[in-house]
Amino acid sequence: MTKMLLIDYENVQGINLSEMEGTDCKVSIFTGSSQSKIPIELVTSAQVLGSRLEWIKIDGSGPNALDFHIAYYLGAHIAKEPRWEYFILSRDKGFDPLIRHITKQKLFCKRITSISDLVPARRGKNVVGDYEKVLSNLKRIEKGKRPRNKQKLKQHMKSMLGKLGTEDRLDQILLQLISAKVILEENGRLTYRI
Repeated sequence: MTKMLLIDYENVQGINLSEMEGTDCKVSIFTGSSQSKIPIELVTSAQVLGSRLEWIKIDGSGPNALDFHIAYYLGAHIAKEPRWEYFILSRDKGFDPLIRHITKQKLFCKRITSISDLVPARRGKNVVGDYEKVLSNLKRIEKGKRPRNKQKLKQHMKSMLGKLGTEDRLDQILLQLISAKVILEENGRLTYRI
């Protein structure tokens, strides 16, 4: 294994871990002390991970209690395996200063907001066609009029794809654009190389 995903389940729910099947990623799901119910869909999708999955129910409650547990486990694991890539699945931007500090130490750590940010997009026929459609459209837009951030780009893609523009599909296309270095993101702003 070369990657570790730490999931802030208080902050991000509705995830499907079946996408992680066949990856080399270890997953730790952190739940709050008051979270007593986990959806069966998550439990069944998590089974594909087998022994690579760990559930961690934190002790106690309070502001940022779960976040501090994630930070502790992250640090303990980095001390053992500094060459791994670490990902925190959370919409909580409070992790960002810690992540910046970790990356300054020449270690890999990134906060993501979707599983598709970690798992390479599956190249189904429709997704490839949609990617090409989006890329072709972006090339036709004047440089100064292209969407400036991820949210606006996803809204633009959604308007192009209509009903086919599901959140998952939009995330896959966005990941492909980033992987192909068609778009670059810096400080929340997008620049285009097309």
